[in-house]
Amino acid sequence: MPQATACWPDGQVCGVTVTVNFDAESVDLHEVAKENLYGRFSYGRYGMRAGVWRLLDVLRAQGVKGTCFVPALDAENHPQAVEAALKDGHEIAARGYAFEDHSKLGDAEAATLAKAHAALTRIAGRAPVGWRAPHGLLSPATLGHLADLGYRYDSSFQDDDLPYVMRTAGGKDIVELPTHQMLDDSTLYGPRHGHDRVIKTWKEEFDAIYGCGLFVNLVLHARGDYGSGRASRARVVDEFLTYVQRRPGVFFMTCAGMAEWWQQRHPQSEAAPV
Repeated sequence: MPQATACWPDGQVCGVTVTVNFDAESVDLHEVAKENLYGRFSYGRYGMRAGVWRLLDVLRAQGVKGTCFVPALDAENHPQAVEAALKDGHEIAARGYAFEDHSKLGDAEAATLAKAHAALTRIAGRAPVGWRAPHGLLSPATLGHLADLGYRYDSSFQDDDLPYVMRTAGGKDIVELPTHQMLDDSTLYGPRHGHDRVIKTWKEEFDAIYGCGLFVNLVLHARGDYGSGRASRARVVDEFLTYVQRRPGVFFMTCAGMAEWWQQRHPQSEAAPV
């Protein structure tokens, strides 16, 4: 077993968050009108009809509490999926209102974030404290707007192996929980790689991260095209989580829990990128 690193609690070796992006019709509506959400534009609907429920079943069987990043428009259209995730003890976090490109919103960004925040708060019954950018695209002002709304963490960057704390121009701290492209199911399922390659890649990535005592942020999508909502792909998620849980010193947290724990014990801040 690798030596426990000083950054983790109680001699643990590797911190893991499991996240599910509830990207449904909000994605497809950027290409077609609502009345045309069928054929190849129905993959988002598949995620809400089948994919989300299948992934929730896997997480329940594994005993893992995850974080669901939900575009507010999809939450409004599918509140039952949000309610099911909450019932299982998962965290609901934000992902824009209608899957906007936040790098191009300009003066409308603050109002868009506030609109999404209010909608998710109403549907989930509590205010979200975390955010993940659609397409990973932010503006220089995004983190400041999020901090002003009470957000405590972001999970959009890919620039580190561990969480870290940033200070916005307004003097507020926000924790970054970085992701990794090869632990994002859409990276491999988007170009239609097979299940064997996905599980092999994930296990190899996890083994290296575990061996170095670092942070795993697994990114899943419920969609039927580039996501893990299909039955065969949900089995891959189940196999991978079983593999991870067999390793000593691995612990799971929601993103909110991880961000809170990290900031308490690693409070040093760096300037947020501008």
